[in-house]
Amino acid sequence: MIKKILAAVIAALTGPFAMALGISLLVVIGVAVGFIISANMDAARVEKQKAEKAAAAEALKGPAPPQRVVEPPSDGPSPFEPRYVSLGEEILSPLPGKGRVLITEVELVTQRGENAELLLTSERVPLRAFVLSILSEMTIDQATAPDARQATADKLKQAINALLQPKSGIAPVERVLIKKYFVQ
Repeated sequence: MIKKILAAVIAALTGPFAMALGISLLVVIGVAVGFIISANMDAARVEKQKAEKAAAAEALKGPAPPQRVVEPPSDGPSPFEPRYVSLGEEILSPLPGKGRVLITEVELVTQRGENAELLLTSERVPLRAFVLSILSEMTIDQATAPDARQATADKLKQAINALLQPKSGIAPVERVLIKKYFVQ
């Protein structure tokens, strides 16, 4: 009896009706899977369109305004630290006599803070011309004296401070460094 039932089941599964039923079942499953895939593709397309619209709207707004960057206060140099302002390359000033020249390189030192340094820096060219005029008034004896370098530095300090004090209200030069000093 079991053999007859098995034979009937096998005959039913292998018969034309079973084949048609199996194919129909596969078609229904395929269509269902197709609808699911299509629905997912539509949802993805809609999301992509939303993202493109959002990007276009963002692009129409233009670039973001620049952010203001506030730098923290720096410890910077102390206002009482010495600040050096060079008057540039060597200054050649003629001395009286045949072919004699005084060659100097001058640097100004201030301890009056940043404003004094800015004053000296902004007046660098006129100060260089002023120093040249003072040096050109020197005689050979003054330029070759044993303490000529220090005497010249003191003279320049007094003259520069006298020139700049009416403009700034302070005497900005603390020292004059003469880095090069020789008579040729």
